[in-house]
Amino acid sequence: GTQLVSWSAARVHDLIWAVHYIADALQVGEESCSPYTNLPWLLRFAADLHSKGMAWHTDWFGNASAFPRTAVRSGFNSWTHGVNNAQAIKHGAVWARQSDDAIASTAQSLQAWRVLMQHHGQPHGAFAADEHLAGVMPSRGTELCVVVEAMWSLALTAQASLEDSTAVESLDAAEQLAINALPGGLSDDLWSHPYLQFSNAFEARPDTVDHVWASDGLNAGMYGLAPNYECCTSNFHQGYPKLVANLFFEAIADQMVIVSMWLPSSLKTVEVGGGALIELRTNYPFGTNAEFMVANPASFHLKLRVPAFLRAAAGPHEGIATLRVWVEGHERIVELVNGFLVYNIPAWPLPEPRTAVRLEWGAHPRVVRSHSASQGSSIFVGPMLMTPDLGESWTLARRYAYQAADWDVTSP
Repeated sequence: GTQLVSWSAARVHDLIWAVHYIADALQVGEESCSPYTNLPWLLRFAADLHSKGMAWHTDWFGNASAFPRTAVRSGFNSWTHGVNNAQAIKHGAVWARQSDDAIASTAQSLQAWRVLMQHHGQPHGAFAADEHLAGVMPSRGTELCVVVEAMWSLALTAQASLEDSTAVESLDAAEQLAINALPGGLSDDLWSHPYLQFSNAFEARPDTVDHVWASDGLNAGMYGLAPNYECCTSNFHQGYPKLVANLFFEAIADQMVIVSMWLPSSLKTVEVGGGALIELRTNYPFGTNAEFMVANPASFHLKLRVPAFLRAAAGPHEGIATLRVWVEGHERIVELVNGFLVYNIPAWPLPEPRTAVRLEWGAHPRVVRSHSASQGSSIFVGPMLMTPDLGESWTLARRYAYQAADWDVTSP
């Protein structure tokens, strides 16, 4: 048949994910060892799409002679396009459901992320792509669509992971994007955003003639309603809702709830813990404690991913050494296994929830040196990237309907 071309070829695995979603919806209630046994036509359609799209692993992320290790300065195409790469991270994870080797297929997604971050990674947790892959210089930009699409790809990689180590690495990356890169690409009121954000920018101005980005327009660096192009205006909204939808995972067969990130949230299970109600109360990433308020008619296991910054530091007064855990009011041993803590939550017969688990930890400033000499070092407190207060001023450039506006942002 005819091969897919252009955007459809580059982003085919988003369509395959949608096909799988439809198959799941049609299959609800069916008794089958395979989720697609009774829907072979959808399976064939997905396989046809997979065969006719761009082969992101073999031809790009897994091909050292093809993947660019520095900023792309010419020959821009679908392979070098930043958002295409962000969406393509999910290619292996999505195809894992039909692959003969789900573990290897999901590992392809993680390899894609590693390659992107090694050669184009920025301190805020995203990779540089000011339209096309842009290297490691912190003065190069990252499109807002890259951030939210990468978050979604990494969440799907965690979903598909059959090994804890793969899930943890994917969630570590998604958390950095959610806490550092996405807030850096939005105004406080969400009515404006820059098309491109930069790790070390001191201004965000319209009509920037003398700019470093390779192919975007003069307004790509300013905060506005739709600077440079409208795609980010219509797309940035997916970032946090999809993140929230992936804060908890349920493993019904194991009677387990998996907590992917320590963010304020709640969950009402159906088949785990007899219909458990779980509320996570915390000010993370700003605070240093969290409480799980739980009401559960039946016992279940609570599996908590420990943030990367706690796992990375190994001193006697930092990192995992600062983490303390109480279960049902009794302090427990912090036994980290593949990035997770697992505790049994006994049945609670009362309707009102109690503090089933409490966590406390330290979050001290730390200096993180980049693997690239051109980036130097960054300062983090907990998971958060620090920046000096430049005392910037926001001057209105153009007003639109409601609170939407374009801004000229400068610092003294």
